[in-house]
Order: sequence, then C-alpha cells, then structure tokens
Amino acid sequence: MGKEFPKERQPMKSALIRRLGCIGLIAFASLAYAKEPKIRTPFLEGWEQVPLEQMERQAKTYPDVYWIEGPGESKVVAFTFDDGPNPLNTPPLLKVLKKHGVHATFFQLGMWVEKYPDLARKVLADGHVLGNHSYSHPYASKLTNTAFWENEVAKTQAIFQRELGFMPTLYRPPYGEITDSQVELLRDKGIKVISWSVDTRDWLSARAMNGDAQIEGVVTNYVHPEAIVLMHDGGGPRDRTVEAVDRLIGKLKEQGYTFVTIDKLIGVAPKLAPPAEKPVAEAASAVAVE
Repeated sequence: MGKEFPKERQPMKSALIRRLGCIGLIAFASLAYAKEPKIRTPFLEGWEQVPLEQMERQAKTYPDVYWIEGPGESKVVAFTFDDGPNPLNTPPLLKVLKKHGVHATFFQLGMWVEKYPDLARKVLADGHVLGNHSYSHPYASKLTNTAFWENEVAKTQAIFQRELGFMPTLYRPPYGEITDSQVELLRDKGIKVISWSVDTRDWLSARAMNGDAQIEGVVTNYVHPEAIVLMHDGGGPRDRTVEAVDRLIGKLKEQGYTFVTIDKLIGVAPKLAPPAEKPVAEAASAVAVE
C-alpha cells in the first residue's frame, strides 16, 4: 500500500495538481492557436492577382515578418485602407470611423503623404495607425532590391519622418506582391510586411450600382477571428467603401467582434524606434579625431 499523505498536506497537493493542469491547458491552447495562415477570399482569374498560395507560403516561411492574419483566434478584426491619403475619400471615411469609435490602419503612399501632409496628420490625430505602402505603387518584383528599398520604401520612410515625425514599422506591398529577398530586406530593417486574409474587392466594386452591398457581402461571408480586411481610401472613388464600412461596423459588433489596429493584432510597435544618439562627449571626441 502506498504512503498516505497527512490530511493537512492534501490541499497543497490538490493545489499543485490544479496548477500543473492549468499549465498543461495553456500549453495545449498555445499549440492549438499555432494555426496556418490562410487567405479566405478566393482567387479571381484575369485580374493579375498574386497567387494565394504564394502569399500563404511567404506567411509560413516568414512567420514573424509576413502577416496575412493575426496569430490567434480572438474575435477581433483589423480594417485596413490603402492608397491614401485622398482628399475626396479619406475625410468621409474618417467621419464614419469616428462615429463608430473604431480605429483602423491606413497604408499610405509616399507620393500622397508628400502632397497632402495635413490630411495624413489628421488620420494620425484621429487615433489611427499609419503604414508605408511604397512611394509610387509599383510591382516590387520588377525592381531590383536596391531600387525597391531606396526609391520606394526608404523614400517613403523619409517622407513620414519629415512630415509626421516618425517612420512606420508596417509595410504593405502594392498588389500584395513582393519577393522573398525583399521580405528579408525589410526584416533586416525591422519592418513587418502586412497583407490580408479578406480582400473586399472594393477596387472592383467601386463603380457598381450595388458596390457597397458587394463589399459588405464579401466581409460578411469571409470574416473570421483575427482577420485582416483589405479596403481602399485612394486609387479612385470610394464612396461605396465608405457606405459599406458604415454598415459593416455595426453588423460585426453585433456578432461579437471588436476592432483593432495591425500593431495591436500582431503585437508590435507602430513606429520604428529612432536611432540612438551618440553622447555629446563621444560625438565631440569623434570630431576631434577626424
């Protein structure tokens, strides 16, 4: 017969078992949430889209750098808007988001931040997060890595720094198209690549009479926990997008979703840390040596 524990030690034993059981459950949950990233909206033939398999492969190959959805199963969703700031589309969209108390992530083109810096500042002042979307919206694979970095990404980072006082941590490749070596280049610069799991196709529905209903239907059919939803506030008329967003926020809230920005979804800072300044004495010493 095994040795019996004194009664006064049995509660301690039970507490230890419960604690070990909780640790096991946490470990199991962590494994369960290590999901494979997946794009939910189907591929559209004839629109020069990046193959979904390529985007999913890059998300699996670079799990801490390239994101198409959040890492877990929390009932949150991230609305993202590309190609602004745009003086016709961005203000009404900001008004709708403010009405619903929702913050989103705006991936802005350097050429438009340069032209409309006050509007970019307004987006930031309203509590939204800004990301780099290149300078001129090129196909990245047609550029050398040097041209990609210097003429598109770094050029836009410099514009952000000059006009807004910071450089973004987040980068969205135009068309979702980027090479592996370019992903690695951005990784080495501390920049995260953000694609999407739900493409609303508002770029296709923009001029349709029922375009807002089409956009709304795509999100309703394909939304999922920790979805990254692609929409636009630039690149053409976006009144259909604004109308759809106005209705979608209420519908998704009714389904139990809350809204987060990309930095919170993937757990990163939205702004790159500025380079450390040399101490005055060290800098003076360096000048003296020169």
